[in-house]
Amino acid sequence: MTDLRNSKKLLILDDEEEIAKILGEIAVDCGFSVSLSHTAPDFLDKVDPSFDCVILDLMIPGMDGVDVIRFLSEKDVHPDVILISGADRRTLHSAETLAGEYGLHIAAVMEKPIRVSDIRNTLSAIAEKESDISSRTKTGGKGNSGPTFEKEEVLEGVRSDQFILFYQPKFDLKTGRVEGFEALVRWNHPKLGLVFPDSFLPLMEKETNILNLMTEKIIDLALDETRIWHTNGRKLRVAVNVSPVTLTELDFPERILSKIKNKGIPQSQFQMEITETGFLENIRFTQDILTRLRIRGIGLSIDDFGTGYSSLKQLHRFPFTELKIDKSFVMDSPRDRESLFICQASIDLGHKLGMNVVAEGIETAEVERLMKEAGCDVGQGYYYSRPIHPEKIPEILSKFG
Repeated sequence: MTDLRNSKKLLILDDEEEIAKILGEIAVDCGFSVSLSHTAPDFLDKVDPSFDCVILDLMIPGMDGVDVIRFLSEKDVHPDVILISGADRRTLHSAETLAGEYGLHIAAVMEKPIRVSDIRNTLSAIAEKESDISSRTKTGGKGNSGPTFEKEEVLEGVRSDQFILFYQPKFDLKTGRVEGFEALVRWNHPKLGLVFPDSFLPLMEKETNILNLMTEKIIDLALDETRIWHTNGRKLRVAVNVSPVTLTELDFPERILSKIKNKGIPQSQFQMEITETGFLENIRFTQDILTRLRIRGIGLSIDDFGTGYSSLKQLHRFPFTELKIDKSFVMDSPRDRESLFICQASIDLGHKLGMNVVAEGIETAEVERLMKEAGCDVGQGYYYSRPIHPEKIPEILSKFG
């Protein structure tokens, strides 16, 4: 018998009493203490922070599962959530995405009729997992739980060269060799240590003078690193993320080209990733600048393709040389057919437009296999390497160069 005194707690919401009972019996076998609810009001009365997991049927009479998802997001609870439903797969996928946006941790999504082996495997994995409630934070629309900064503090950080670059390798999926690196900015804060972009970029994008200054400085850092590779005979490209907010000064292409020439490296070894997740307020200026960058031989990548405002219109309008599929689609490709189809379609589209295609978010061998089979050119993600300090680049190159 399971010792229920130390077991994890599970709350099940399903209006079909027989199904709820069967799910509960499986959960008890997996080590849970179980509570059942057959109506949404009863479920909402019972749910509290003590529950480690909830199983939620989306099709509940009187109050649909989306209402319940919204309610859970507003309470101080952080359970693993298993979504189940007899709705079609695309509706279930939409509900899963919405739950993630509301900050819920989705452990699994299952279509009815549910296979016993699937629910047993999922519940067993949750039961065996170390409790990490204290480490979870809500995201989706709830704001950033990291540190907040004043404009003057960020500006001083830029002026005193506290912003540094880490580098994540990009791998040729045909040869398995490193084809380049993406430069990722970090703030080496004198008191807080390493601070990630989510904590300072939103402020910078409102203070474009600070963002412009930082952009120029990190481009210099990236070019210095690229010069080292070039001197050592490595024809590797470096990609620097550039916000469209900075693309407002018409002499920007000339300044960047001058920097590249002063470092003595070919333009082909430098690339800009345009991080477009919001509306481009001045399309004409942006198109002017990007076109002139391409005329000068500088590569342009459209980042996070398939999200935000990255669209077919942008692919048609701007002279991009590389398309980066958003990692959400890549990571979900093994378990979600729509995500895999989007990856395959993006790869095909990119190739037909003469672009190199990169799959971000490769974290497992299975995802790498799917991207290779789909004909993707380049892979990037934790499966290969996390972003690394520049001093570790020779180690990566000696292993995969």
